[in-house]
This record gives sequence, structure tokens and C-alpha cells, in this order.
Amino acid sequence: MNSQLTRKIHDWYSGFASAVSPLKRTETPPPEALIESWQIQAAGEHVFDNKFEAEILGTDETTTRYWWSDAYAYRLRNVRLGGGAGQVFFANGELFNVDPLTRREKKDRVLRRPISAMAQKVKGPLIHLCGPNSENHGHFILDYLPKLMPFLERFRAEPRARILVSPGRKKWQCRYLARFGIPEDRVIEGVYGTLEVDELWYSPILHAEDGVAKLSAPENHLAVRDALAARPDPNDAPVCIFASRLDAPNKKLINEERLADRARQILGDVRVIKLSEHSLADQLRLFASATVIVGAVGQNLTEVFCASGKLVLVMTVEEQIVPGRRSWGRAYHNLALLGGNKAVLLNRDTPWDSERNWCFNEDRFADVLERSWQLFRKENPPHHA
Repeated sequence: MNSQLTRKIHDWYSGFASAVSPLKRTETPPPEALIESWQIQAAGEHVFDNKFEAEILGTDETTTRYWWSDAYAYRLRNVRLGGGAGQVFFANGELFNVDPLTRREKKDRVLRRPISAMAQKVKGPLIHLCGPNSENHGHFILDYLPKLMPFLERFRAEPRARILVSPGRKKWQCRYLARFGIPEDRVIEGVYGTLEVDELWYSPILHAEDGVAKLSAPENHLAVRDALAARPDPNDAPVCIFASRLDAPNKKLINEERLADRARQILGDVRVIKLSEHSLADQLRLFASATVIVGAVGQNLTEVFCASGKLVLVMTVEEQIVPGRRSWGRAYHNLALLGGNKAVLLNRDTPWDSERNWCFNEDRFADVLERSWQLFRKENPPHHA
């Protein structure tokens, strides 16, 4: 049966089942399904020194922080996975509801329910690395690769274990997984219908609930960083890279080219980088080699957390950044700080257009960049800058 028909049947079934009875959710696996569970992340927070940004923007926010929740890993037996996102269902029909993205989805009909009669059976152990937003490189790096960390040692010790990714994503996700020494033949794709697995190694996404933090405990991201990081290339080290969004489907920074021209007036050597035109290895090398990294929030800027000792300017269109609801903009800012960079977050307080594209004030951008560059060079001797 082709994938399109499989999807239609499962979507119809999910809608019908939701109309007949509410989906039952649980945060506790039934005893017959649980092989083992253990804590992989204790609730906590991380506080960063933010004096550099505070001086540039004239604010009193001299520190910035993010926080995360308790999280547990699970070895589960005889579970069914529904849809390409691999929603986990137990034999009694209950949905395993510990992942923040699953909890956030209140419309039962959207969650593709398994159909036993149409199930494909797969032998485990399988590490669950599929889910919502995993088609996006940024989300895969920040949300999904940290899920791998609790199982990596076990995975290397168990030759039967494989990694399960969402359908259609194996080819490019294997480029990241290879950085952990994981060969392509140990990665399989899920299905749009139902998958039955005899043993599943499962961890939820590790960041806090409801979009408060967007990041998990620092050690998770640092482990990913260690695997991805590249050495700088002194023979190909632009002063500045401008991480472009012009090749993105939406959320484009419309006046990006004019902003890059203003940056050239200040820095001289500015290279606009469209990630679709560069291999993963080249992307990582460029982020490691440049002295200044500029860009709007998105997957184009994700590899900033592999950089160290840089000046980073992050632009975001999100309307408010307030304690209690930190934005993706602040999350990227915190990622830059986590790598030992100096970072400034530039927030535009007006909304984007119908395609979620937007502009940033060019005079304000140039003013902040120039003052940031002066302070950065003052704090970093010329032979480091």
C-alpha cells in the first residue's frame, strides 16, 4: 500500500476514533510495557553572564538564564508507533504523553493513531529519534540529537540496536549521526502508518514544557557540540559570515542583502552564506573560522553553538522577550553564550507579513554592530579578533 493511501486511512481512523471517544493519555507506562526507566535530566537552570549585551543595548539585564524539567528515559516492550512522528501507544490504546510537543497538541484527531491490522513489525531495540519538526535541521540538532545522548553508550554496546527516524529524512540526518560514529546501515525510517516494535528506547524531547526554555541541560548540547564541532581553517577565515535565510521557505529577512552591505562598511570582509549551497562539513568549518557571526533566528544559525570566542548578533522578529516565556531568539542567544561567545540579541517589536517574512532596521543594525565590534576588539586583543 502506498504511503499516501496509508496516511489517508490513518487520518480518517484517527478522526473517527476521536469523535467516538477521547484519546486516553498516560505519563506512566503500564507494568507489562516497561522494561526499565531511569532519570536522565534533573530540573535546573543555567545562568549566563550577559554584561556584553547589556552594555551594548543599554539594559540592566546583566544575566540571562534558562531552565529545564526533570526527564526520564525508558526501555519499552511491544509498543505501537503512530504516523511519521512515531507517537508511542501502548497495547491498551493509551498514548504515552511525556513529550512536551505531544502534551502541547490538544487536538486528538491530529495525533495519528495506530491500526494493528495495518502494522509493520520491526525488531528492536530501536532508539526513537523521530517526531514533530524533525524535518528541520535546527530542530533536529537542538531537540532530537540531545535525545540520543542517554542511549549512545548502550547503542554502541548493542550491535542489534538501530535508530528510528521519521520517513524521508534518513539521508540528511545520517550526515549528523555519522559525526557520532553511527553508520547508515544502523538507521531506519519509520512509516506514515503503524509500526509495531518489540523493544523501544525512548526519551522525550528534553527542553522545558510550553516553549519556556527551548533548550535542555547544557551537558546535552555540549555533547552534541563536541561531536559536530570542526577545526577553524586559517586559510579560509572570513571576518564575518552572514547566515542567510533567503533560501528558506519562509521567515526570510527581506532586506538581508542591504544589511550585509552595511556590515561590509564596518567589517570589510563579510560573506553571505546560504547553507543549501554548502556541505555540513563546510558549514561547521565556516562557523568555526569566522570572527563575527550574524543572522536571523532559524536553522541557518543553529551551528553557532559549535563556534567559540566569536561576536554573534542574533536578529529575531518575535514580539516580546520577557521572563517566563523566553523566545527562540533568546534560546539562540543562550546557545551562543554556551559556546563562550559574546552575543547580542536584536529584537524587532513589529510583526512579520503573511508569509512570516520581515525586515530589520538597517540604521539600528549598523549602529549595534559597530559598537559591538568596537567593544569586542577592546575585550579581545587584535591577534584573537
